[in-house]
Amino acid sequence: MTTPETHYGKWDSIRIKRQFSQLVSLSLPIIMQRLGIMTLGIVDTAMVARFSSTEVAYQGIANSAIGSTLIVATIGLMMGTMVLTSNAYGAKDYKRCGRILRRSIPYGFGIGIVCMSVCLFGEKILLMVGQTTDIARGGGEVAQVLSIGLLMTGVMLGCQFFLEGINRPLPGMVFMMIANVLNIFLNWVLVWGYLGFDPMGAVGSAWATSIIRTFLTVAMFIYIFMKLDREKYGIFDKVSLKWSDWTKHRHIGYAAGMTNTIEHLGFAALYVFAGYLGNVSLGALTIAFTVFGVPFMICYGVAGATSVRVGIAMGRGDHQDMALAGLCGIAFNGMICIPMMAILYFFPDVIAGLFTDDAILIAATIPLIALSVWMLFLDTAQTVIGNALRGAQDIWVPAIFYFICYSALMIPLAYYLTFILDHKTIGLIECIIYASFLSMVLLSSRFFYLTMIKKPTYDTTQ
Repeated sequence: MTTPETHYGKWDSIRIKRQFSQLVSLSLPIIMQRLGIMTLGIVDTAMVARFSSTEVAYQGIANSAIGSTLIVATIGLMMGTMVLTSNAYGAKDYKRCGRILRRSIPYGFGIGIVCMSVCLFGEKILLMVGQTTDIARGGGEVAQVLSIGLLMTGVMLGCQFFLEGINRPLPGMVFMMIANVLNIFLNWVLVWGYLGFDPMGAVGSAWATSIIRTFLTVAMFIYIFMKLDREKYGIFDKVSLKWSDWTKHRHIGYAAGMTNTIEHLGFAALYVFAGYLGNVSLGALTIAFTVFGVPFMICYGVAGATSVRVGIAMGRGDHQDMALAGLCGIAFNGMICIPMMAILYFFPDVIAGLFTDDAILIAATIPLIALSVWMLFLDTAQTVIGNALRGAQDIWVPAIFYFICYSALMIPLAYYLTFILDHKTIGLIECIIYASFLSMVLLSSRFFYLTMIKKPTYDTTQ
């Protein structure tokens, strides 16, 4: 399918301004939506940390080793929805956008069932990775409650990625703002025990999380099926669910899911290593990663928008615009990273004090926050480039790069720096810096090759 916009001329100032302006316009609501996700986690961590340093350790291990691992895997598995929707939207193939959505909903629900089942065995999983009986018990209880919300997460992401793929990220942002207000109230009631509820600590926060995820799923589902132009997108048209008819949709998700899982399991391994060092180290790493997650999630919004812009350009068959969209994403990411890096570097003590008044925990957290400045710059850059490659339907090569960087390199290096060189918790941050640098170099080389030499084309099947 072709359009009058198939090709542009050279990269002149007008074209660069157009691409950058469109990227920023798309990025802002996606950033707010992604930041809203992170704010949910910050509220959960802050309220539980002030309730009990032991409870925040339970929360941290349950979320990192189980809950968040399943979430990032689900995000990856559903990534085919965003990529193919943006490709179809760029090619003005709107009916295909609707077909992609219709397949995404049952697929996402099936993934949710698997995630829920895994969480039910949370305590056994934590014992298998060497956690103490106490941490495994507490973290397992949290994971079981998180399973309820994970059941709906795949459907929620399918709806969200569909809306972002058709350049409509605003509804997701609005629903996320409502969810954040609701989350504060639910944590206040369930963590601390108000309005007749008993104090539940980390388990109460997990209940709040599950309620929020269910709310977001229902809200986006209703918006799509009630507010969009159903005829234009073929929302109610029959669609084949025959397995072979949507292979590419799933394969993009398999590669992205493997990529996300590899990277996150590397981070989960760091939590396990911190658990070996004790509750204080585990609590400090939980707070430091929660703090790091705020600027990272802002940049992750840029990465999502970059993926959509690259995907739309690919749908038009415009390889020059694909490359330009990726470069604009990297440039915009760098612009917003600099002030956030300054805040982390100059005010780590103030930031740590927002989460806890435990002097020992604050002292352990401060150097981790300060060092995460370099982790932020490198990790976000490689994330933007990786998402640009996804927008171009590059499936397996980036997954191999992620395995090399965040599994084969980072996990052994983390053990070496933390226990052999005795850098302790600081070594867990240092290994991420090295792995992210290598990932950035490899992915940048791949993106240059793909857009400038190989020049992939839009597939009109499925």
